[in-house]
Amino acid sequence: MSRFSPRALIFDMDGLLVDSEPLWHEVERAFARARGGEWTDEMALACTGQGIGRIVHIMGEHIGFEVDEARDVTELEDRFLAHVEGLSLKPFARAFLDEARGRLPIGLASSSPRRLIDASLKRFGLTDHFDVTVSGQEVPRAKPWPDVYLRAAERLSVGAEGCLALEDSKNGVRAAKGAGMAVIAVPEGDGGAFVEIADVVVRSLEEARALVRLP
Repeated sequence: MSRFSPRALIFDMDGLLVDSEPLWHEVERAFARARGGEWTDEMALACTGQGIGRIVHIMGEHIGFEVDEARDVTELEDRFLAHVEGLSLKPFARAFLDEARGRLPIGLASSSPRRLIDASLKRFGLTDHFDVTVSGQEVPRAKPWPDVYLRAAERLSVGAEGCLALEDSKNGVRAAKGAGMAVIAVPEGDGGAFVEIADVVVRSLEEARALVRLP
């Protein structure tokens, strides 16, 4: 299996470093129920990695309610933040970040809103592990578009071709590849659907770390 010698690492957050996807799915289901609709696990999975603003419009189309993006995004954020203390890190996330810290530039490229990124990193004491963090709200187009990864690379002062991205969602992998980066996919469950879009597919962050040569 290929090993990588990147000049910078860029991590996704939800589902890769933080075990937050189950909470996101429950928050989305509760939001949908409050509007008289249903939001299945399959629907949530299809939207994983996309920006929250885009997701509320998809939900509005599916359920049939009038979207007020600012109001609806704030409600979803508030529902998530009410439970942020119950989140946990994915296995080996802290060890990987601890080992890479200070050895090469590290970025975070997340579809989550800024205040959710900040709250999640603060919850685990990881804020200072990242040289830059970029929210999907801070770029013109969220994942699967490459904007968030391109912005992270720009702020790290490293060309996209020198960055290695780590992702758990297909939308995230497509975003990083669209930016011109190598990508290690660490999906939850079956990784078969990732084989054709990621450079390498592994089962854990520990396996991903073994493929990265650090200075």
